[in-house]
Amino acid sequence: MEEQQQARVVAYGVDTLVVNAFYPGYNGKPLKRELDEQLALQLDEWKQQAQATHEEYATSWVFNGSVLHMCPNGGGRGQWPWMLKSRDLTLYVSRGKWNGAATIRLSSEYLWSSPSLLKAIIAVQVLVDGIFGDEMCLQLSEVHLCADIAGWSDIDTLDRHQNFVSRSRKRAKYAEPDWGYGGSVREYSYGLQATGFDFSRGSAISATIYDKTREIEQSGKLWFEDVWAAFGRWAYREQVYRVEIRWKREALHELRQEVEGMEVFHGIEDVYELPDRLPLLWAYGVGVPGAADDDELGGWLRCVRVGEGVRRSRWPVHPVWEVVQGAFSEGVQLPEHFGKVVRKRWEDRNIDKGIEAVMGYLTSLAAWARDDLPDEGIDLSVVLHWLAMKGEKYLERVERDFAEEVQRKRLRFGTSGEREAIA
Repeated sequence: MEEQQQARVVAYGVDTLVVNAFYPGYNGKPLKRELDEQLALQLDEWKQQAQATHEEYATSWVFNGSVLHMCPNGGGRGQWPWMLKSRDLTLYVSRGKWNGAATIRLSSEYLWSSPSLLKAIIAVQVLVDGIFGDEMCLQLSEVHLCADIAGWSDIDTLDRHQNFVSRSRKRAKYAEPDWGYGGSVREYSYGLQATGFDFSRGSAISATIYDKTREIEQSGKLWFEDVWAAFGRWAYREQVYRVEIRWKREALHELRQEVEGMEVFHGIEDVYELPDRLPLLWAYGVGVPGAADDDELGGWLRCVRVGEGVRRSRWPVHPVWEVVQGAFSEGVQLPEHFGKVVRKRWEDRNIDKGIEAVMGYLTSLAAWARDDLPDEGIDLSVVLHWLAMKGEKYLERVERDFAEEVQRKRLRFGTSGEREAIA
């Protein structure tokens, strides 16, 4: 069991959460009804402003200290005419005739930095109640549960078809080029490095296993290193693989649990039930240690070692998979104020990328402006002084104020207002 001792959970939790909002009906049940006329007019006005400038327009709505911005376009195939975004969520609003009033997708950054899943749900409740002027019903639409595993030493040697047993018949692989091309490739090819594989992608329940270390380098989510370090089990630069189980509305609606022949619950409708159901959802996805293959807690997906016989579902569970199965029973809590740490790391990364871009533009400008900036004595301070004069003339020509532009973008990026210092 050496592998099981080396492999360990360095983080686990909810990485994606999608919630539907409905008007309350009889006995608090969700009710489909058309959107309030005044609210629809306000949304239309904001959208027209966004379309006039071809960029997101700052509204009067605020979530977690960040202003929601109306997008020039809607969402979906016309069922969401209004789409609003902040750094923490995307809000889709419907006219309400054929579906719910709204759908809210919370960002990974917000979910990981929130003090608890319940507090994140309550914050959404406060937002939608204020928008729609009623105590809205929140229905669970989609949730992604994940466990990040360090020390999985033999994962590159596992056969994706032989060592994984799934109740799914659809299975796919993807790889990415060594040089970091952002797109996914569905099959292995010459010169590509395998980084993960999917099971039943796009179905009501699906799974993905991939190299999270590589993914955060490409996506810029380096704050995940702070998450792993906060759990106290990750060595700096150590490779981490993510196991993620994705539940959609259809599967969540059919989920059920029985104890000694008695039904405990059937389906997860109310999003407030979710925090208490996380361990069970994870168990249904990956199984529990010692569960039989025909047991409903044997797992929708399992990693096994080659054993005797042709029936792979009877092969022994891989020791590392037992670590995966126990992830949501860990009971590890993130430190208080961890959300500020995540936001600071994200902002630092954006500042670094911004400086990189500015320096690239400045050197190009200096190369083009040979008449104004001769070779002799040129340095950064000289170029910045030249830019300040040229920039003021440009702002006068386009009738813009630099300070107002900064404030507008701070609202857009969610960086306005005072921020507590991070030690």
